Amino acid sequence: MHVRLTDDAVGDLETIRTYLEPKSPQGFMRIATAIFTTMAQLETFPLLGREGRVEGTYELAVPRTPFLLIYSINDTLFVDIDRVLHGKQEYPPDK
Repeated sequence: MHVRLTDDAVGDLETIRTYLEPKSPQGFMRIATAIFTTMAQLETFPLLGREGRVEGTYELAVPRTPFLLIYSINDTLFVDIDRVLHGKQEYPPDK
């Protein structure tokens, strides 16, 4: 399987970078490494996360960070990372 980032996920990562990097470049690198390492694990283990709160999605906590990957498996070839959210963000947003 291959991991793809949706536009929303790319925007989430940019928001994380914009917020964290100026405050702590080393902290940002640690968080980014953890996020991308967790994403890479989904290539081999796409069912690693739990069933998501939104139908058709899965949720996976990024170890040692407050972040959560929201993803979907679209076919036998791709895992789409739909969002990268901080655990304190309201999700799903329509609640």
